[in-house]
Amino acid sequence: MDDRNDQKNILIPATYRLLIVTLLSSIIYTVLFNVYSTPFTIHAFQPGIIFFLHLTLLIYLYKNPIRRVNRVINAYGAVILFTTVPNTLYFTINAWQGDWRFVDTFPPLSGMIILTTTLMMLMLPEKYNKLAVITWILNAFPVLLFLLTHQEELQTPRGYDLLFLFGPASLLILLIVPYQRGINSHMHKIVFDLQHSQQAAERDFLTDVYNRRGLESWLNNVNPSTKACVLLMDIDHFKTVNDRFGHSVGDRVLIEFASRLRTVYQGKYGLARWGGEEFMIVILNPKVNKTKVLAELF
Repeated sequence: MDDRNDQKNILIPATYRLLIVTLLSSIIYTVLFNVYSTPFTIHAFQPGIIFFLHLTLLIYLYKNPIRRVNRVINAYGAVILFTTVPNTLYFTINAWQGDWRFVDTFPPLSGMIILTTTLMMLMLPEKYNKLAVITWILNAFPVLLFLLTHQEELQTPRGYDLLFLFGPASLLILLIVPYQRGINSHMHKIVFDLQHSQQAAERDFLTDVYNRRGLESWLNNVNPSTKACVLLMDIDHFKTVNDRFGHSVGDRVLIEFASRLRTVYQGKYGLARWGGEEFMIVILNPKVNKTKVLAELF
């Protein structure tokens, strides 16, 4: 079991789900902004731009998910960062300058900001938490700071709505970070335990070569068109060794025998304890005229 492959197998479907949820949210916001129009023209097509960018990422990921998943996640974070933060800063800065009332002009994007940031932190690996936290702080801090310093706007239905959205959500983000770390730590332990259990199940505990199950698993990963030479051997008069010197000495003989078998051939092969004192060797793509020599060497 490859740890990197396991992480990719978890990360790829999580990224697909993240993109699909964001696409659906963008569609909903596009419809709402066009049905309930605002004085700012950009609101009519900003969610559509976000939808198009994430659809592009989804198609890009679909063509080669294993190689592209990390790039897609980085691009996803960049899109969220550079589409939400400038919007928030634009409305708060102009409200500070007295160009308009913030509660009357700030678009209803707070739900989407909370949704995407929370999903990033819950569904993606811990290393992407910093990007999500930075995005959240750059969106939430200007809004909360403005409202807390402008009581006349805070004490309005929209002001209270924004305060209760961004305030508790900030606490939620702070709670998610240690929770995510705990999940990752637990997942790493599970992966390690699975790897250890698989290795234990597929290897002979005495000689540390494959057992039958391990050799079969190894063969399942070999291209079916690969040529192979199969050697089956045992130790002559091994029962006499056990009877005369005891099983502890017999175990040492098996360990030494397996150790020497490992040093015979430098090409690609599988070595297994087939049972008792029997050992099987599967040599991949051997030279046809060398198989007899190889057998004699072993």
